[in-house]
Amino acid sequence: MQVLHVTPTFPPTWAYGGIPRIVHGLARSLVRQGVGCTVWTTDACDAQRAQVSAQRTLDGIHVQTTPNLSNRLAYAHQLFLPRGSPLAHVGDIDLVHLHGHRHLLNNTAVSWAKSRGIPYVMTPNGTLPRLERKVAIKAVWDLLVSGRIPGGADKLIAVSAAEAGQFVQNGVPLDRIETIPNGLMLDEFSELPPKGAFRDKWGIVGPIVAYLGQLSPRKGVEHLVQAFGDQGIPGATLVIGGNDMGGMELARSHAGASVVFTGLLKGADRLALLQDADVLVYPSTAEVFGLVPFEGLMCGTPVVVGGDCGCGELVRKAGAGLLVNHGDVSGLRARIQTLLGDTQAAQAMVARGRRYIKAELDFDRVAAKHSALYRRVLEAR
Repeated sequence: MQVLHVTPTFPPTWAYGGIPRIVHGLARSLVRQGVGCTVWTTDACDAQRAQVSAQRTLDGIHVQTTPNLSNRLAYAHQLFLPRGSPLAHVGDIDLVHLHGHRHLLNNTAVSWAKSRGIPYVMTPNGTLPRLERKVAIKAVWDLLVSGRIPGGADKLIAVSAAEAGQFVQNGVPLDRIETIPNGLMLDEFSELPPKGAFRDKWGIVGPIVAYLGQLSPRKGVEHLVQAFGDQGIPGATLVIGGNDMGGMELARSHAGASVVFTGLLKGADRLALLQDADVLVYPSTAEVFGLVPFEGLMCGTPVVVGGDCGCGELVRKAGAGLLVNHGDVSGLRARIQTLLGDTQAAQAMVARGRRYIKAELDFDRVAAKHSALYRRVLEAR
């Protein structure tokens, strides 16, 4: 079986959040299980740079890269404008897997697949509803450009029950919804940076409370900063690691000396923060999954997560952390203090979380579920 994965971003695009890492992890495990994988992506890397290799192989995955008309537009506005398409040269493909919504690669790939009678499935990963930014523009885009693409998919893959609920609210029939969680590449956590590496680099003494991820209002970072106001958590330092996607003026205006903004953290620096943090907080809302809390658990760090997001759904199921309502500043402060004050209970949550991740979220297990779904789709044709 040969699968074409379509995603506007692919590693090393750390600035674009979780989707490129998810596609990489899924395709890598699929290849290990005998499924041929080609990825079509753009050269988006970050605000300043573009990837340059038109073709490459990564972990057995054949990667075809198309240049964007403007990587500045891609980074600032998530507007991917591919100059050309390699699809005429990708070889035999049995199924197309679209990742994300409202990008022009999907339109091109769907037209190509339909002309050849090739089925496609789609994993929006939280991008199906019109949330947070540019809502009116998204509505126009759906009307004129991408609105029919989800409806034409043989299956829409939800990464959590929360996302499956979004699909239903958007009119997707239940028989076209498949729920498969995102996965983690567990070997990434087999050799972690030494304890203290992040503290030493940033000169931090005392407990570290960390947030890691993109910075935007929906992520709840401003509420986390407010929880640290007026020495709300004495002696602790709040470390906020991530690239600013806009709307963070309130968070920065409330930040005192106990709050450190590091900017985007990649590779070993990212793992070093997760390794040194005493508590990891992910207070997002309307998040269909959220990889970071599970990465924190794999690094041995207890977590506080938003109760209405997909990772909260799984953290609750596993008994792996504390949940908080989005915007509840006093509740956020209290839960952080609980985990800092009762390390024995916190580490028991971590142990339960690690067992759950290894049993349910290992990418090899997740990839096997995708492979089975692909085969059912092909057999139904």
